[in-house]
Amino acid sequence: MTNPELFKQNLYVDCKSIVPKDICNLVSKYCLMREENKLDAPEEADGQVPFSHSVYGDTLMETLEFFLLPYMESNTGLRLAPTYSYYRVYRPGMELERHKDRESCEISTSVCFDFKYNDTSEDYHWSMYVDKESVNTPVLGNFVSAGNPGIPVQQSPGDILIYRGVDIEHWRDPFVAGINSYHIQGFFHYIDKDGPFYPEWVYDKRPRLGYKEF
Repeated sequence: MTNPELFKQNLYVDCKSIVPKDICNLVSKYCLMREENKLDAPEEADGQVPFSHSVYGDTLMETLEFFLLPYMESNTGLRLAPTYSYYRVYRPGMELERHKDRESCEISTSVCFDFKYNDTSEDYHWSMYVDKESVNTPVLGNFVSAGNPGIPVQQSPGDILIYRGVDIEHWRDPFVAGINSYHIQGFFHYIDKDGPFYPEWVYDKRPRLGYKEF
């Protein structure tokens, strides 16, 4: 079964080794440097993972949005338009509660750039979960709780997980690792050009990618 067929059937598809290692290394050092120097928005501003270093519409990430577009289209079989990017540096104790996304995240990908796990077992891997059975679960605010255990997806740097963000629940359990551990993920969102949210949410209602103000 091809990836577009898997995506249509499961509402997600796990794609390996898409982003080159050199780009992952560059992006990871970039994110950690910006975190260390406390650049961009206040860390407590992230509504889903408070006190994480997280940035909307970063210029480097918005550039990667275009790099990923042909891979997104080839693995979903859809014609897509970009909306926005986001990145986050997770630290021990942080978690991502199960939720569904807003309209501009119709077709999304979560990209693993790098991680460092201290004081953990050799087989520890902090997974993202998706629940393809939650497609008809009503949303209460931004958070939902279908109660299904979900499917864990383990990623290495360069892997991308493509999923229908507005349709299926996704989350991460608490990050259990020692001091100075981290896990860096980028999120890149798109709209199906033949779907219900196009063209209203192209560029997340901004004039263009990289534009910070609404």
